[in-house]
Amino acid sequence: MPEPTDIAGAKLDPALEITQLHFKYADRGFELRLPSLRLARGEEMLLVGRSGCGKSTLLQLIAGLVDPSSGSVRVGGQDMHKIAGATRDRFRGRTIGMVFQTFNLLQGFSAMENVLVAMLMSDMPKSDWKARAESLLRSLGIERLDARTEELSVGQQQRVAVARALACSPTLVLADEPTASLDPENAANAVRVLRDACREQGAALLVVSHDPSLESHFARVERLDKLVATAQANEGARA
Repeated sequence: MPEPTDIAGAKLDPALEITQLHFKYADRGFELRLPSLRLARGEEMLLVGRSGCGKSTLLQLIAGLVDPSSGSVRVGGQDMHKIAGATRDRFRGRTIGMVFQTFNLLQGFSAMENVLVAMLMSDMPKSDWKARAESLLRSLGIERLDARTEELSVGQQQRVAVARALACSPTLVLADEPTASLDPENAANAVRVLRDACREQGAALLVVSHDPSLESHFARVERLDKLVATAQANEGARA
């Protein structure tokens, strides 16, 4: 896809750029090496891998929830691991949207409140938050804005989770096994909703899953085991 540019015509940094990433859980015997991965602004990609291969760990590294042993993860041009504490939290909240396998919605809170909570990190004037949240929810087919999350169907909860992920107009949306709890028909619909919403908001989308049925929905599909195998082969060649 063509490189996005700003209004002056200058090329924008990619939504995601990983370089020589290395992470190790010493006490678990788990190690992840990823030489490179790049996602342009507005691009969408499915990353496939078996359970336990490191997909969720990779998303945590991208989001800056855990730190790598070495290498860099840049989101929108910012190295996530060169900022820390509240600065990293604010950057994550404004730049990265996350859709979790179990949605992680706040129980006892309404659909509207779940989206408004995400906007605490927004640069948008507070007076505009409600209109932004309502617009997102209605565009995703949620009409009962004051319904508590436990009163919504699984499909509706997924849509609220997508609205929350997009609340701050992120550069990048990360989705961790977003269809794992859904039947095949609802899973296909959920992927469509997620892709359409990200495309409409101009956000890049990285979905990780072990479900091969999702591959037909994405023009770009990568396999984590192959990316890691490439890293291991390169390491062996240097030895």
